[in-house]
Amino acid sequence: MVGAVFAAAAVIVLGGYGVTPALVPAALFLMMFLLQLCLGTRYPAERLVLTVMAPFIAVVICAIASSFLMPRLFEGEILVWPQKMSGLPALTPLAPNSGNYTQDLYLLLNASLAVSASFYLTRDGFALRRLLDVYFFSGLLVVFIAVWQFAGNTLHVWYPTDFFLSNPGWALLSNESLGSLIRLNGPFSEPSALAGYLCGSVAAAAWVVFNGDKAWLPRITLVLGLGIILLSTSTTGYLTLAILFGLLLLRTFVAASPATRRRVLSGAIIAGALAALAVATVPLVAPNVAQEAQTIFTGTVNKQQSDSFADRTMADRDAMHAMVASDGLGVGWGSDRSSSLGPGLCAAIGVWGILGLLWFSIGVLRHVAIAHRLADSGSRAVMQGCSAGLLGTLTATLLSGPTLVSPDFYLLLGLLVATAARVRQQVLALPRPIEQRPRARFGIATAVKG
Repeated sequence: MVGAVFAAAAVIVLGGYGVTPALVPAALFLMMFLLQLCLGTRYPAERLVLTVMAPFIAVVICAIASSFLMPRLFEGEILVWPQKMSGLPALTPLAPNSGNYTQDLYLLLNASLAVSASFYLTRDGFALRRLLDVYFFSGLLVVFIAVWQFAGNTLHVWYPTDFFLSNPGWALLSNESLGSLIRLNGPFSEPSALAGYLCGSVAAAAWVVFNGDKAWLPRITLVLGLGIILLSTSTTGYLTLAILFGLLLLRTFVAASPATRRRVLSGAIIAGALAALAVATVPLVAPNVAQEAQTIFTGTVNKQQSDSFADRTMADRDAMHAMVASDGLGVGWGSDRSSSLGPGLCAAIGVWGILGLLWFSIGVLRHVAIAHRLADSGSRAVMQGCSAGLLGTLTATLLSGPTLVSPDFYLLLGLLVATAARVRQQVLALPRPIEQRPRARFGIATAVKG
């Protein structure tokens, strides 16, 4: 969780590729998990977890197979945007390339982390809420680094850009400006990545708080995370917040409890009042700040007229064309690089992969819904935080993220599945009254009773 914060840093550089800090503990955990399996360790709810994760495992195996088959099956027939470009950006004929293998490694590691965590975290003996709290703490760490960068930009405080942006495998955009304000990217490669990460933290914190959690950590994460998203001037962050707010209102007033509705309504009223107060007073107290805010708002609204937006749109459109040209089969995992996750998945794994992921998503939703009715308040808060965090990160990535390679997303997924599986397994293990037990055949139970 903490290593995923330093997404644009590298602990090891191999050629033109950097190993991010989160991959090291993830690999160590996987080796420990495999060693325990070899030594005969078994985990509660194994069959239940395997049933839920089976569609995900099948899609991952087929995606890795597609990276070998599809670039050779459609070689030279389809134009794609490669993962790595040696010259000027241009569409190139489909062919096997190094991007297939590097993306396979990322996918294999992250998927293995999700599956192994789903099994491992069903063990008793430790509180799963602690892992969710570490996720909130990681969000606060991102806030601290972003504030540090803001102080470096405005007050010229020392800020270690060379460390936070030390990964040569990323296109690092740390000097973008809007008006006289240098945009914030924190420990990430660009402002949209910073906002996308914090949207997950803010969504998780908000849903936990609105459902009645009394802890201070999610409350602090919610307030400070919102502030940094607004300060990042990221269109992705603003759109994601708007979508999540709409989903929050829909979910609250359709299926939430009366207490949750009151909390959401109170929070919306307070936020609206503070926003109205800021709009009314800032131009009078600090006219320069108001002018900068107007510049930022204008630049954000006119983002669709920029060259970068046109390039992103073209990349997504070409990805969809690649899927159609492959008859819906996809061009193979790692063969094409889009601007957002949806077209990228369509181009990589085609219609079959999208249907498999939808099947998996429906299974997870059903799994969590069953556990939610049976869980205590602590387990319910973990599932609520994980679900909202996954939704926030996924929404931001669908808007402007080409891939989901951060291990914390897959660890949250594993935590969600494991928490629900632990709840269901504990309920199944409870002794039931005699009248609820299945009757034995041929009257044996009656004879024994007599």
